[in-house]
Amino acid sequence: MVRLFRDQNESVDSDILDEGKIKALSDGTRREILKLLAEKEMYPLEVARELGIEKQKTYYHFRKLENSNLIKKTRETNVSGGTATVYKASAPSFYFDTGKKGEKNFTPSMDENVEKFLRPLIKKGDFNGSIIVGSPEEHGPERVQARDGHLAGEIGLEIGKYIETDSRKILLDTEVVRDKKFDESMILIGGVLTNTVTRNFNEEFPASFEGESFPYREIETPKNSYSDESIGVIAKTQHPDNSEKALIMIAGVRNSGTEAAVLAFKKLESLLDNYSKEDFYTVVRGLDMDGDGEIDEFEVIE
Repeated sequence: MVRLFRDQNESVDSDILDEGKIKALSDGTRREILKLLAEKEMYPLEVARELGIEKQKTYYHFRKLENSNLIKKTRETNVSGGTATVYKASAPSFYFDTGKKGEKNFTPSMDENVEKFLRPLIKKGDFNGSIIVGSPEEHGPERVQARDGHLAGEIGLEIGKYIETDSRKILLDTEVVRDKKFDESMILIGGVLTNTVTRNFNEEFPASFEGESFPYREIETPKNSYSDESIGVIAKTQHPDNSEKALIMIAGVRNSGTEAAVLAFKKLESLLDNYSKEDFYTVVRGLDMDGDGEIDEFEVIE
């Protein structure tokens, strides 16, 4: 048995994490919230300030934790401008049995909405598709070189939490074109300029790259269009040639936008509240919070 956390008081009772609770704790932010509430009672705005996260996101995470019976309301307290509901952890410590990777009974936890979104690429612990990145060599009509291939590793690490595979799952767009492997489920990293497979399926997505000519620097949605280089998009659609397969695009107006979209994908659960439809998209903007010139956070703008 592995302890998630516990109070300093060794004599207190602990709670066992069932499947629903484990799914709720698949998000790192919720684990941090739960640790705080195991130490002392707090209301959501206090937690938002403590962790440096947005107030609305905090309420979202509190709702998930409360619905999973990991936290509970204790009282109302007066705060500036009104009252606030105070919460605490439902138990001072929690345990869960991880099993061992490789054993047949090993079942990774996955949020219900994330599981729906990644289906059919991930189903029952199998990855039924490929991650496609643009080739670093000059290729395509504009003879471009992709610079975001390393981001496939970030996506692979995220998906690797839920699957095990010994086969190669990351391919270059040039390999897909050469071998004509267009008929499988795919996660496409990079926009239409650097990833020729993204270009092939661009018009199928509910949010897509606009324009028929170089440099394709605009993302268009049903509501708006975006040309800022830090804009990225995550979009999903049914494969046009096979209704049992799906395509996911993670791309940006420029490389910084793709980095923002990858960051968002790593926090996918927070973007998929009540996810239900097959055609999905969300637009994000990359942020440089520490001023080092690198994208390290994102905000959802649509």
